[in-house]
Amino acid sequence: MSDFYCTKADGMYYKELSDKVRHYKESEEGVKAMCDIWEEVKNEGIQEGKIEGKLEASIENAKTMLRLGKLSLEEIAVYSGLSIEKVRELAGNKSA
Repeated sequence: MSDFYCTKADGMYYKELSDKVRHYKESEEGVKAMCDIWEEVKNEGIQEGKIEGKLEASIENAKTMLRLGKLSLEEIAVYSGLSIEKVRELAGNKSA
């Protein structure tokens, strides 16, 4: 377990782990690979945040339309981009 707390490859007991740490922290190729991996992770997080934000906005819009009471659940589903099941859930009406 102590290897997981080491920040330098030289302090590690397991050769396989220390070799990988040395590669990713000390070689130019390894550092570039880690930078690419972190960039990909960051971009995935940004995309997930955008999707989550859009979903939250769609839900809020649907709630507003439900409060106004002028549209059918099916119309709200179409305009909000949510599924009819989700709109029914928001309306508290599973059989509408």
